[in-house]
Amino acid sequence: MSELLFDPVEHAYTVNGKRLPSVTQILAPLVDYSMVPRDVLERAQKLGTAVHRMTELYDLDDLDMDCLADELVPYLTAWIKFRAESGFVPETIEKRLYHPSLRFAGTPDRSGLINGRRAVIDIKKMLTLGPVIGLQLAAYSELFAKNGTQIEDRYGLGLRADGTYRLVPFKDKGDWPVFLSLLTIRNWKDKNGQATAGESASATA
Repeated sequence: MSELLFDPVEHAYTVNGKRLPSVTQILAPLVDYSMVPRDVLERAQKLGTAVHRMTELYDLDDLDMDCLADELVPYLTAWIKFRAESGFVPETIEKRLYHPSLRFAGTPDRSGLINGRRAVIDIKKMLTLGPVIGLQLAAYSELFAKNGTQIEDRYGLGLRADGTYRLVPFKDKGDWPVFLSLLTIRNWKDKNGQATAGESASATA
């Protein structure tokens, strides 16, 4: 399999010099941030990125707790609480994957065992976990499967500013066909020179 490269500045995945759409870019038509003020959206995206990076460093045992911003502490508390109560131990952390035949890529936040079953987890800094996350996790599950790991369960994990968390399972078997439909539409637009709207609002894959 060819090497997957990622440009964090452009948020771009490439294989053999050819750019692949990310999972979040494919889902962009379903996510509307137009009613959110730009400054509010930018701040939320920066905080979300910081939370992801913080939990990643924690799981890698490389987090400097003394340098942690006060705003981030409750989200770390929520993550630690989730790990302790669920017994979850990450098998993969921010693992970049791509699908060689369907030609898309993504970076699932975590995979590992929950209740003896292998799960993929998407970490969110939010109170609500909408159905689009189910599509995102279905795409990640397929990426894992194509790379030799079978995912049994899908979860969205909402970390809250009060130090608590919410773990939501996504079980709709229709999630993957819906994602495939969006991928097909995107490929048609690319083939016919149609602009793809909404990608600028995508914060992470």
